[in-house]
Amino acid sequence: MKIAFTGKGGSGKSTLAALFVQHLRAVGHRVLAVDADVNVHLAPLLGVAAHAGDALSHPENARRVRTHLLGDNPRIAGVEHFVATTPPGPGSRLITLDAGDPVLAGHATALDERTHVMHVGTYEPENIGAGCYHGHLAILENLLSHLDPADDGWVVCDMVAGTDAFANSLHAQFDVIVVVAEPTPESVSVARRYRELATAAGVADAVAVVGNKVADRMDLDYLERELGVSPIAVLGMQAGLRRARQAGSPPRPEDLDDASPLTRIAERAAVRSLPPEHREALMRTLHLRLAAKGWVRAAHGDVTAQLGPVPV
Repeated sequence: MKIAFTGKGGSGKSTLAALFVQHLRAVGHRVLAVDADVNVHLAPLLGVAAHAGDALSHPENARRVRTHLLGDNPRIAGVEHFVATTPPGPGSRLITLDAGDPVLAGHATALDERTHVMHVGTYEPENIGAGCYHGHLAILENLLSHLDPADDGWVVCDMVAGTDAFANSLHAQFDVIVVVAEPTPESVSVARRYRELATAAGVADAVAVVGNKVADRMDLDYLERELGVSPIAVLGMQAGLRRARQAGSPPRPEDLDDASPLTRIAERAAVRSLPPEHREALMRTLHLRLAAKGWVRAAHGDVTAQLGPVPV
C-alpha cells in the first residue's frame, strides 16, 4: 500500500504523515516512511537525523539503489540509462519491506525490525543554481515503481508541498494521495488545484482530502463548500499535540484529542483506487512522454525499449 501526504506548506501534512506512521506501527504493519519533502521534516518527526550522505538522492546512493534494481533486466543497457519512469522488467530486483531487503538495509534507518525511515534529500550548497529538486525525486520514482506488488506492507511518503507531484510520475504511483487542507483560502486553493490536476491526469479517484485545524462546524462547512467534497477525516486544533511538540516530543497518536481520523485514513487507503492495469497504462504513457524529451535522449539515449509489450 502506497500513500502520500501533501498540501499547502504549513497545513500539517508532515505531522499527519508522522502520526499515521506511528498509527500503522501500533497496529502491527510493516512500514517504510519516506521523507520526500525538500524541507526534510518527516524524518526528524520520527526521531531520525537526516544526514546529507544518507539521502537517497546522494549520487552514490542513487547509483547503488539503481544498480540493485537493474539486476539482469535486458531492456536497460546499464544503470546510467535509468530515468525517473524506468519500469521493472525481466530480471529486475523488486523491493520488499522486510528488514533484510538490501535497499532498506543499506539506505534506511530502522526504528524497529518492521519500521524503516528514508529521506530523499534536500538542496546542498553544490546544488545552488545548478539543479532542480525534481531531479532528486527521480530515485523515489524508481523506488516506488520497483516495489514488489505482492508485499503487504505500507509506504508512507511526505511529499513536497503544493502540486509538484504532477511534474513527474509520482501522482500515478500511489494508492491514495491525502491532501491536507486547513479552512483558509490559501490552503483550500492548493487542495482545489490538486484535485483539478488529478482529474486531468486520470487519478482523481486516488485523491482524498483531510481537514486539519478545523475549529468548528463553520470551518467544516467552509471546506465542504469551497472544495465541493467532504473530507474523509477531520482533525481539530489539537492542543495536546501542540503542547507535546512545544516540549520537543515527537507526535504520537495518543497526543490527539481523537485518533479515529488515522483509522479512517487507513480504511480509505485500503480501497485501491487505481486498478493495476490503469496504473500501468498511466506509467507507460508518462515514460513515453519523458522518453521523447530532447534532454533525455541526449543524456540516456532511446529509453522506449525499456517498456515491455503492451498488455492485451
